[in-house]
Parts: sequence; C-alpha cells; structure tokens
Amino acid sequence: MVAQGILEIGSYVAFLFVSTVALVIILRLFVSPRDPRPTPEKKKPFESGQIAAGPGRTRFIIQYYPYLLMFVVYDVIAMFLFAWGLNLRALGASGSIPVLVFLVVLLIPLGYALHLANHRENW
Repeated sequence: MVAQGILEIGSYVAFLFVSTVALVIILRLFVSPRDPRPTPEKKKPFESGQIAAGPGRTRFIIQYYPYLLMFVVYDVIAMFLFAWGLNLRALGASGSIPVLVFLVVLLIPLGYALHLANHRENW
C-alpha cells in the first residue's frame, strides 16, 4: 500500500517537473530580449569567435568510411556478444542459434566494408 502511494506521488512530481520546464521554456520566448533589426555585422558567419576563413561547404574526402562501417559493426557485435556471454549458462544451446543468425546478418555489412576498403584508390 505504501509503495503504491509513493508511485502516485512520484508521478505527480514528474508531471510537476515537466510542466515547470515547459512553462519556463514558453516564458523565455516572451521575456527574452530580441533585436528587431540585426546589423550586417551580427549576421556574418564566424568560426569559434573568428571571422570565417573560407567557404562553409567544402568537399570532404571520405577515405576512412569503410573503417567507420567496420567500427560500427564490430561495436554492435561486441555489445551483444558480451551480453550473451554473461548469460551463456542460463541460455544453453537454444540461446546460441539466434546469436549465430545475428552474427551472420552483421558479418554481411562487414564484408561490404572490407570490400570498400580494398577499393579506396577510387576515392
């Protein structure tokens, strides 16, 4: 009975907190000072407080893209294999089949990334 009362109070506190944050955000829109006519100096782009040295959009060479793909794939594989390894005894043999399917599905993009890494001279 006491736990249910604590849950009710917790939901009221959460609602009150979210409502307060929303109210502060809405009030900030009305109270914050705005400059109705910004000068051209204020409209200039800047980089870390300095005047921009070049154009904002430049061509970006993505020679490390395959390695990024490999990292993302290995990262996901490692995370799930670690969680699976912690529960290996509890899962038994029936838990190994989905993991093998998972590994096969994630090794396909890894193979593609390795294929791209071998053809990086085209970039």
